[in-house]
Amino acid sequence: MAAVPATWPLVRARLAPDGTGTVHVNEHASACAAPSTARLRAGALARAVAVARTVGRPVRVVLADAAGASLLAAHPDGTLRTLPADGPGVLVDVPPAPCRRCGSDQPVAALACGACGTLEPLRVETDPVAVLDAATLSQPDEGLLASLPAPRPVPALPTVPGDLPDGLARASVPALPDGVAAAAVLALPDGLSPVSVPVLPPEPAAAGAVRGAAVTSPERALVLTVDGGAPVRVPGGASLGRDPVAPTGRTPVRVVGATVSKTHALVDVEPDGTILVTDFSSTNGTHVLLDAPVRLVPHTPVAVPAGTVVLLGEVRCTLGLSA
Repeated sequence: MAAVPATWPLVRARLAPDGTGTVHVNEHASACAAPSTARLRAGALARAVAVARTVGRPVRVVLADAAGASLLAAHPDGTLRTLPADGPGVLVDVPPAPCRRCGSDQPVAALACGACGTLEPLRVETDPVAVLDAATLSQPDEGLLASLPAPRPVPALPTVPGDLPDGLARASVPALPDGVAAAAVLALPDGLSPVSVPVLPPEPAAAGAVRGAAVTSPERALVLTVDGGAPVRVPGGASLGRDPVAPTGRTPVRVVGATVSKTHALVDVEPDGTILVTDFSSTNGTHVLLDAPVRLVPHTPVAVPAGTVVLLGEVRCTLGLSA
């Protein structure tokens, strides 16, 4: 078998017959467990694909189980290929495996479960996974890249141009008056992430009309539903996160979750009702759940229809408009 050069990133998986094992990403080791060895193998390879997607190129995988050890290459699109001592290698077929939450079969390349929306549905690590950071994972591995066919590109959403057409200026709201406090966290069913929004003080009807005209009509206000909780109506644009700042006067909306960044994403509503979503350089990413879930490029707004579900890390948020 070909020797594995000491280049990063490198994924090493050691799988035991009892469904337990360890997955190393560079020097970080995570204990793993699954109901079967097949499920464990799929989960380990799904982690390798996630690393490849993070760095945007193939990565080496050393997979060791009861049958021996094998050297593979994992591509960002989910393709896996053997790495023999010479030759291009062959494609490795990895059957879909059950989602860790709902049990529906999902491919190793799935960012989120197509049935229930769970992020990383094939994850088998027993403890929280270390954050995948391209800056620390990515070191050149030119030998690997030269020996493999180019991976298929990961699909991306069309982006909204920076200079929008006349009449589509980005909505904004004035900063909240001094002394306005955030509302208490809403009580949600067990297991759901809470969300809070600022409490706006009473104001004269005329002042309210002026602010509404500057943002969007009251009939087209943004409505957020976090993890199946009660819908929350937000005036104007929103800044979502654990403790968000509100750039350009957007309304700060607190979304609580271990995978949610301090300021995770921005959501704006154009006068015509178009919803724009922008990732704010979040740690765990903002994913739009369409036919194929797509991770947004930081600071690049995309237009989505009302009713779209986005993942803030692992927290689901449905974007809607008031009737």
